[in-house]
Amino acid sequence: MKKILLLLSTLFFITACSDDSKTQTNNTTSQKTIHMISSPGDFADMIRHYIGPELQKRGYQYDLKESTNGILPNQSVVDGSADLNLFQHKPYLDEYNVQAKTNLYPLVQVPTAPLAIYKAKAQSLDDVKAGSKIAIPSNVTNFARGLRILESLGWIQLDPNADPIIVGEKDIIANPQQVEILAIDAPQVVRARSDVEYAIINGNFAQDANIPDNDILKTEPGKLFVNWIVVADHNKDTDWAKAIIEIVNSQDYKDYVKKTFPEFYNLPPAWEN
Repeated sequence: MKKILLLLSTLFFITACSDDSKTQTNNTTSQKTIHMISSPGDFADMIRHYIGPELQKRGYQYDLKESTNGILPNQSVVDGSADLNLFQHKPYLDEYNVQAKTNLYPLVQVPTAPLAIYKAKAQSLDDVKAGSKIAIPSNVTNFARGLRILESLGWIQLDPNADPIIVGEKDIIANPQQVEILAIDAPQVVRARSDVEYAIINGNFAQDANIPDNDILKTEPGKLFVNWIVVADHNKDTDWAKAIIEIVNSQDYKDYVKKTFPEFYNLPPAWEN
Protein backbone atom coordinates (compact mmCIF):
# COMPACT_ATOMS: atom_id res chain seq x y z
CA MET A 1 0.00 0.00 0.00
CA LYS A 2 2.85 2.35 0.89
CA LYS A 3 4.44 1.65 -2.50
CA ILE A 4 1.17 2.50 -4.26
CA LEU A 5 0.78 5.75 -2.28
CA LEU A 6 4.39 6.66 -3.04
CA LEU A 7 3.83 5.96 -6.74
CA LEU A 8 0.65 8.05 -6.83
CA SER A 9 2.40 10.84 -4.96
CA THR A 10 5.25 10.76 -7.47
CA LEU A 11 2.87 10.80 -10.42
CA PHE A 12 0.97 13.73 -8.91
CA PHE A 13 4.23 15.65 -8.45
CA ILE A 14 5.31 14.96 -12.03
CA THR A 15 1.88 15.94 -13.38
CA ALA A 16 1.86 19.13 -11.31
CA CYS A 17 5.33 20.07 -12.56
CA SER A 18 4.24 19.32 -16.10
CA ASP A 19 1.16 21.55 -15.73
CA ASP A 20 3.29 24.34 -14.24
CA SER A 21 5.70 23.98 -17.12
CA LYS A 22 2.87 24.29 -19.64
CA THR A 23 1.51 27.32 -17.82
CA GLN A 24 4.91 28.96 -17.79
CA THR A 25 5.37 28.20 -21.49
CA ASN A 26 1.97 29.64 -22.34
CA ASN A 27 2.65 32.72 -20.25
CA THR A 28 6.02 33.15 -21.93
CA THR A 29 4.34 32.95 -25.32
CA SER A 30 1.57 35.37 -24.43
CA GLN A 31 4.05 37.77 -22.82
CA LYS A 32 6.62 37.71 -25.62
CA THR A 33 8.43 41.02 -25.75
CA ILE A 34 8.63 42.54 -29.23
CA HIS A 35 11.86 44.50 -29.47
CA MET A 36 11.50 47.54 -31.74
CA ILE A 37 13.85 50.22 -33.04
CA SER A 38 12.67 53.36 -34.79
CA SER A 39 13.82 56.80 -35.82
CA PRO A 40 12.73 59.51 -33.36
CA GLY A 41 9.61 61.55 -33.98
CA ASP A 42 6.41 60.46 -35.64
CA PHE A 43 7.40 56.82 -36.24
CA ALA A 44 8.45 56.34 -32.63
CA ASP A 45 5.24 58.06 -31.55
CA MET A 46 3.15 55.68 -33.67
CA ILE A 47 4.70 52.77 -31.80
CA ARG A 48 4.64 54.38 -28.36
CA HIS A 49 1.12 55.76 -28.49
CA TYR A 50 -0.74 53.21 -30.59
CA ILE A 51 0.94 50.13 -32.06
CA GLY A 52 2.69 49.13 -28.82
CA PRO A 53 -0.38 49.52 -26.57
CA GLU A 54 -2.49 47.59 -29.07
CA LEU A 55 0.05 44.76 -29.02
CA GLN A 56 -0.21 44.72 -25.23
CA LYS A 57 -3.96 44.21 -25.52
CA ARG A 58 -3.17 41.10 -27.56
CA GLY A 59 -0.92 39.66 -24.85
CA TYR A 60 2.47 40.94 -26.00
CA GLN A 61 4.94 43.27 -24.34
CA TYR A 62 7.20 45.61 -26.26
CA ASP A 63 10.21 47.81 -25.82
CA LEU A 64 11.25 50.67 -28.07
CA LYS A 65 14.66 52.12 -28.83
CA GLU A 66 15.22 55.18 -30.98
CA SER A 67 18.14 55.87 -33.31
CA THR A 68 19.03 58.47 -35.91
CA ASN A 69 21.63 56.12 -37.37
CA GLY A 70 20.61 55.06 -40.89
CA ILE A 71 22.24 51.63 -40.61
CA LEU A 72 21.78 50.50 -37.00
CA PRO A 73 18.01 49.72 -37.22
CA ASN A 74 18.57 47.25 -40.04
CA GLN A 75 21.66 45.75 -38.43
CA SER A 76 19.64 45.24 -35.25
CA VAL A 77 16.96 43.24 -37.08
CA VAL A 78 19.62 41.21 -38.89
CA ASP A 79 21.47 40.28 -35.68
CA GLY A 80 18.23 39.65 -33.77
CA SER A 81 18.63 42.35 -31.13
CA ALA A 82 15.45 43.91 -32.58
CA ASP A 83 12.40 42.13 -33.97
CA LEU A 84 11.37 45.03 -36.20
CA ASN A 85 12.30 48.52 -37.23
CA LEU A 86 10.38 51.51 -38.51
CA PHE A 87 12.33 54.20 -40.33
CA GLN A 88 12.66 53.40 -44.04
CA HIS A 89 10.91 53.25 -47.39
CA LYS A 90 11.22 50.24 -49.66
CA PRO A 91 13.79 51.65 -52.13
CA TYR A 92 16.08 52.30 -49.15
CA LEU A 93 15.42 48.77 -47.85
CA ASP A 94 16.10 47.27 -51.27
CA GLU A 95 19.36 49.22 -51.45
CA TYR A 96 20.36 47.96 -48.00
CA ASN A 97 19.48 44.33 -48.79
CA VAL A 98 21.67 44.44 -51.89
CA GLN A 99 24.60 46.17 -50.20
CA ALA A 100 24.52 44.09 -47.01
CA LYS A 101 23.42 40.86 -48.74
CA THR A 102 20.50 40.48 -46.35
CA ASN A 103 16.85 39.54 -46.82
CA LEU A 104 14.90 41.90 -44.56
CA TYR A 105 11.18 41.89 -45.26
CA PRO A 106 8.78 44.86 -45.65
CA LEU A 107 5.84 43.85 -43.45
CA VAL A 108 3.33 46.70 -43.60
CA GLN A 109 3.30 50.38 -44.55
CA VAL A 110 2.55 53.28 -42.21
CA PRO A 111 1.60 56.92 -42.87
CA THR A 112 4.68 58.93 -43.77
CA ALA A 113 5.54 62.60 -43.94
CA PRO A 114 6.89 63.17 -47.46
CA LEU A 115 10.34 64.46 -48.31
CA ALA A 116 10.11 68.18 -48.94
CA ILE A 117 12.15 71.29 -49.59
CA TYR A 118 11.98 73.64 -46.62
CA LYS A 119 12.75 77.27 -46.00
CA ALA A 120 16.20 77.90 -44.59
CA LYS A 121 18.09 81.17 -45.11
CA ALA A 122 15.83 81.76 -48.14
CA GLN A 123 12.14 82.18 -47.41
CA SER A 124 10.68 81.61 -50.87
CA LEU A 125 11.38 79.53 -53.96
CA ASP A 126 11.56 82.83 -55.84
CA ASP A 127 14.66 83.74 -53.82
CA VAL A 128 16.82 81.13 -55.54
CA LYS A 129 19.90 82.55 -57.25
CA ALA A 130 23.28 81.47 -58.55
CA GLY A 131 25.24 79.91 -55.71
CA SER A 132 22.22 79.11 -53.54
CA LYS A 133 23.17 76.18 -51.31
CA ILE A 134 20.73 73.28 -51.01
CA ALA A 135 21.21 70.54 -48.41
CA ILE A 136 20.00 67.08 -49.46
CA PRO A 137 20.13 63.76 -47.53
CA SER A 138 23.23 61.93 -48.66
CA ASN A 139 22.09 58.30 -48.91
CA VAL A 140 21.48 57.13 -52.46
CA THR A 141 17.68 56.93 -52.63
CA ASN A 142 16.95 60.08 -50.65
CA PHE A 143 19.54 62.03 -52.61
CA ALA A 144 17.80 60.90 -55.80
CA ARG A 145 14.46 62.01 -54.38
CA GLY A 146 15.92 65.42 -53.56
CA LEU A 147 17.27 65.84 -57.06
CA ARG A 148 13.86 65.07 -58.51
CA ILE A 149 12.32 67.79 -56.33
CA LEU A 150 14.87 70.25 -57.72
CA GLU A 151 14.08 69.10 -61.24
CA SER A 152 10.35 69.58 -60.63
CA LEU A 153 11.16 73.19 -59.72
CA GLY A 154 13.11 73.68 -62.95
CA TRP A 155 16.32 74.36 -61.07
CA ILE A 156 18.19 71.40 -62.58
CA GLN A 157 17.66 68.93 -65.41
CA LEU A 158 18.38 65.22 -65.02
CA ASP A 159 19.34 62.68 -67.64
CA PRO A 160 16.00 61.17 -68.73
CA ASN A 161 17.69 57.80 -69.18
CA ALA A 162 18.99 57.65 -65.59
CA ASP A 163 17.42 55.26 -63.08
CA PRO A 164 15.02 57.51 -61.10
CA ILE A 165 15.63 55.56 -57.88
CA ILE A 166 19.41 56.02 -57.87
CA VAL A 167 19.86 59.11 -60.04
CA GLY A 168 22.88 61.05 -58.77
CA GLU A 169 24.82 64.23 -59.22
CA LYS A 170 26.58 62.76 -62.25
CA ASP A 171 23.18 62.59 -63.96
CA ILE A 172 22.60 66.35 -63.78
CA ILE A 173 22.82 67.51 -67.37
CA ALA A 174 21.85 71.14 -66.77
CA ASN A 175 21.89 73.51 -63.81
CA PRO A 176 20.35 76.74 -65.12
CA GLN A 177 19.98 78.23 -61.63
CA GLN A 178 23.61 77.33 -60.80
CA VAL A 179 22.60 76.02 -57.38
CA GLU A 180 25.14 74.32 -55.14
CA ILE A 181 24.02 70.89 -53.94
CA LEU A 182 25.36 69.63 -50.60
CA ALA A 183 24.98 65.94 -49.65
CA ILE A 184 24.55 65.72 -45.86
CA ASP A 185 23.72 62.84 -43.52
CA ALA A 186 19.90 62.84 -43.33
CA PRO A 187 19.50 63.53 -39.58
CA GLN A 188 21.94 66.46 -39.85
CA VAL A 189 20.09 68.31 -42.62
CA VAL A 190 17.85 70.01 -40.04
CA ARG A 191 20.90 71.51 -38.33
CA ALA A 192 22.33 72.61 -41.66
CA ARG A 193 19.41 74.98 -42.29
CA SER A 194 21.31 77.89 -40.78
CA ASP A 195 24.10 77.45 -43.34
CA VAL A 196 22.12 76.91 -46.54
CA GLU A 197 19.42 78.67 -48.53
CA TYR A 198 17.18 75.59 -48.77
CA ALA A 199 17.02 72.20 -47.06
CA ILE A 200 15.44 69.03 -48.37
CA ILE A 201 14.44 67.12 -45.24
CA ASN A 202 12.91 63.73 -44.50
CA GLY A 203 9.47 64.30 -43.06
CA ASN A 204 10.05 62.39 -39.83
CA PHE A 205 13.13 64.47 -38.99
CA ALA A 206 11.27 67.68 -39.79
CA GLN A 207 8.38 66.66 -37.53
CA ASP A 208 10.74 65.62 -34.75
CA ALA A 209 12.45 69.04 -34.95
CA ASN A 210 9.04 70.77 -34.80
CA ILE A 211 9.65 72.61 -38.06
CA PRO A 212 6.38 74.40 -38.87
CA ASP A 213 4.39 72.92 -41.74
CA ASN A 214 4.26 76.35 -43.39
CA ASP A 215 8.04 76.15 -43.82
CA ILE A 216 7.43 73.52 -46.51
CA LEU A 217 7.95 75.04 -49.95
CA LYS A 218 7.23 71.90 -52.02
CA THR A 219 6.71 68.21 -51.28
CA GLU A 220 7.62 65.33 -53.53
CA PRO A 221 4.80 63.74 -55.54
CA GLY A 222 3.69 60.11 -55.37
CA LYS A 223 3.67 57.38 -52.73
CA LEU A 224 6.67 55.28 -53.67
CA PHE A 225 8.43 56.33 -50.49
CA VAL A 226 5.79 55.56 -47.88
CA ASN A 227 7.66 53.86 -45.04
CA TRP A 228 7.43 50.25 -43.88
CA ILE A 229 7.68 48.27 -40.68
CA VAL A 230 10.48 45.83 -41.48
CA VAL A 231 11.18 42.39 -39.99
CA ALA A 232 13.53 39.50 -40.60
CA ASP A 233 12.21 37.24 -43.34
CA HIS A 234 11.84 34.30 -40.95
CA ASN A 235 9.52 36.37 -38.72
CA LYS A 236 7.09 37.58 -41.38
CA ASP A 237 4.52 34.84 -40.67
CA THR A 238 4.70 34.89 -36.87
CA ASP A 239 1.57 35.57 -34.83
CA TRP A 240 2.97 38.88 -33.59
CA ALA A 241 3.79 40.01 -37.14
CA LYS A 242 0.23 39.17 -38.23
CA ALA A 243 -1.07 41.12 -35.23
CA ILE A 244 0.93 44.19 -36.28
CA ILE A 245 -0.50 44.02 -39.80
CA GLU A 246 -4.03 43.85 -38.38
CA ILE A 247 -3.35 46.79 -36.05
CA VAL A 248 -1.85 49.05 -38.71
CA ASN A 249 -4.60 48.33 -41.24
CA SER A 250 -7.45 48.67 -38.74
CA GLN A 251 -10.04 51.41 -38.96
CA ASP A 252 -9.21 52.48 -35.40
CA TYR A 253 -5.60 53.10 -36.42
CA LYS A 254 -6.72 55.06 -39.47
CA ASP A 255 -8.89 57.20 -37.19
CA TYR A 256 -5.93 57.74 -34.85
CA VAL A 257 -3.73 58.84 -37.76
CA LYS A 258 -6.38 61.26 -39.03
CA LYS A 259 -6.64 62.91 -35.61
CA THR A 260 -2.91 62.93 -34.88
CA PHE A 261 -0.91 63.70 -38.01
CA PRO A 262 -1.03 66.54 -40.58
CA GLU A 263 -3.12 66.14 -43.71
CA PHE A 264 -0.10 66.29 -46.02
CA TYR A 265 1.12 62.88 -44.80
CA ASN A 266 1.21 60.19 -47.46
CA LEU A 267 -1.06 57.27 -46.51
CA PRO A 268 -0.39 53.63 -47.38
CA PRO A 269 -1.75 52.78 -50.84
CA ALA A 270 -3.34 49.65 -49.30
CA TRP A 271 -5.68 51.93 -47.37
CA GLU A 272 -7.22 53.11 -50.63
CA ASN A 273 -8.62 49.67 -51.50
